[in-house]
Amino acid sequence: MTDPATQPTVLFVDDDADIQSAARLLLTRRGFRVLAAHDAAEALTHVAAEPIDLVLLDLNYAPGATTGAEGLALLRDLHALRPALPIIVVTGHSGVAIAVAAMREGATDFVMKPWHNERLVTLLHDTLDRRRRETRPPEPDTHAAEPVLIAVSAPMRAPLALADRIAPTRAHMLLSGPPGSGKTLLARRIHARSGDPHPPVLIDADGLSALPAERGTWILRGIESLAPTLQRALADRLDGAAPPRVLALSSLGAEELAARLPPRLWLPLDAVRVALPPLAERPDDIPVLATHFLHYFAIRHGLPEPVPDAAAIDALRQRPWPQNVRELRAAMERMVVLGDADAPLSPDGDRAHDSPTLAESERALIESALRRHGFNVSHAARDLGLTRPALYRRMARYGL
Repeated sequence: MTDPATQPTVLFVDDDADIQSAARLLLTRRGFRVLAAHDAAEALTHVAAEPIDLVLLDLNYAPGATTGAEGLALLRDLHALRPALPIIVVTGHSGVAIAVAAMREGATDFVMKPWHNERLVTLLHDTLDRRRRETRPPEPDTHAAEPVLIAVSAPMRAPLALADRIAPTRAHMLLSGPPGSGKTLLARRIHARSGDPHPPVLIDADGLSALPAERGTWILRGIESLAPTLQRALADRLDGAAPPRVLALSSLGAEELAARLPPRLWLPLDAVRVALPPLAERPDDIPVLATHFLHYFAIRHGLPEPVPDAAAIDALRQRPWPQNVRELRAAMERMVVLGDADAPLSPDGDRAHDSPTLAESERALIESALRRHGFNVSHAARDLGLTRPALYRRMARYGL
């Protein structure tokens, strides 16, 4: 019997339940652990939450789809999340042409439906063996940062499409949106699709005393907090011969931000503006995000995954979410930790009298993150989606 600890884990993404069952039966008999995903959001959840060794990726999920566009978009998202993850495309309707397009997008190999069982198993083993032999730099700790940007709604897909189109260029970009809407995740996605092999430089403008020396790509959070002297210094860097690429993040609107920055700095940053909507304006994303976070935190904490009923999901869609996705994430972690899927949230965010307050929950989440990272404040802040100064302020508020 195969030791579960040494079983390679294969994620098979396909909307056909019969094909999923056939693949699971074949691969489990050959010593693989098999996870199933039926669409892009479910696939991204698995890859963010679990140690996946290889992905088998069908290219069409919607009924009647044959273009492969959904699968190609997911392929790009998976590579943004796990650049070294081997992805083997499984294609039938789309044919060889779309499989070749997938290879250009970074797929490791492809197999045609209906596959030959022995050849498929051999291809999986050869792909995993080749990956083990290759010398690669360590991948980022995706389980700590959980860098997944999930969007199914039109208000969110539109800005993502613009960002993806500009990503391969060296153009500076201004990423705006309310707190907790996903600006840092979008910046990381842009960098992952830029072709730059070097990691981005993450900079918090709040309290910054000097600009970094690196070129590359800078993710500059809270650019409105940049001191006037650093605003001038950054403008000088952008006027230089080999400037860094700046992805500037701000929670302010364009007019207010333009009033805070000198024109020499504002104009190049405003060349491409991508605005993320608040979560309340994209309610179709809420059930998908909630499912993702519940699954992620159930695995992370080793607890059962709650299954909220339709009333609970509807209550989540009705809430205003002033802190946006960050607040939904915290609410789903609380649901996992407390196991309270049967206690739906009311539209105004009130809970039963015996439930913890928001402040109590926030303190508990901060304590948990600090313990999880050995009280390394930088790592805990990144895990919580906060800047270090913001985390220090909350620690002081709760006496931590």
